[in-house]
Amino acid sequence: MAFYIIADLHLSESSTELNLAFEAFVKRLRSGDKLFIAGDLFDFFVGIDLSDRAQLVVRRSIKEAKAAGVSVLFTPGNRDFLIRKSEAQYFGFELLPEFHVIKAPYGDVLLTHGDALCTNDLKYQKFKRRCRNPALQQLFLLLPLSLRRKIGRNIRAKSANAAYLRVRNQKLYGAVPATIEKLLSTFKCSNLVHGHFHIFERRYRECRSEKARLSLGAWGDTYSYVRMDGNGLAHVQKPLTDLIDKSF
Repeated sequence: MAFYIIADLHLSESSTELNLAFEAFVKRLRSGDKLFIAGDLFDFFVGIDLSDRAQLVVRRSIKEAKAAGVSVLFTPGNRDFLIRKSEAQYFGFELLPEFHVIKAPYGDVLLTHGDALCTNDLKYQKFKRRCRNPALQQLFLLLPLSLRRKIGRNIRAKSANAAYLRVRNQKLYGAVPATIEKLLSTFKCSNLVHGHFHIFERRYRECRSEKARLSLGAWGDTYSYVRMDGNGLAHVQKPLTDLIDKSF
């Protein structure tokens, strides 16, 4: 039995290769395994769309995984924060809060998408609080799906530029050590796993409470995951083609 953590797949109607890669990744999990999806599973999510190929792949893959004894858990990211309890039930995964503690003998692991770490970006944090308002979310979901798609594409275009800026300006858009310290101290964890920044990297002892911070990269030419088992934390990145052609 092992726990796997992935993030930032950005699946969409047109991402045929990524959709296949996600399906292949899930099929390789075994009974008793747990899969944690740390947000941005979809490139953008504006509600259930019965004609969307990516959503259909996710729903089918998770249904098959659960039948094989695999548990799938999901915490929303900045692209798919509109996945609430009802949408999670549709896809078949358990919805987690923004911060979730995974118990481990080598130090508890705090799991989050990662956008909560960039607290120097005050503009984004203000936007995030507004988007998480349940009343505003419900009003948005009352709009026609075609209009929601258009709004989602516009936000996606702006977000793509923001992702470039996050890499260029880590002081403003990067993870803030003081915030990491506060979260690890609050949740009494020594390890942190997250996505969001699209940077595959390991950091150690950035603050007093931290043993290790593992950041997952976005799926594209490569894919990445964290594997947790009795041997510890494995932080893995591989070419996307290896996922379909080879086993773990």
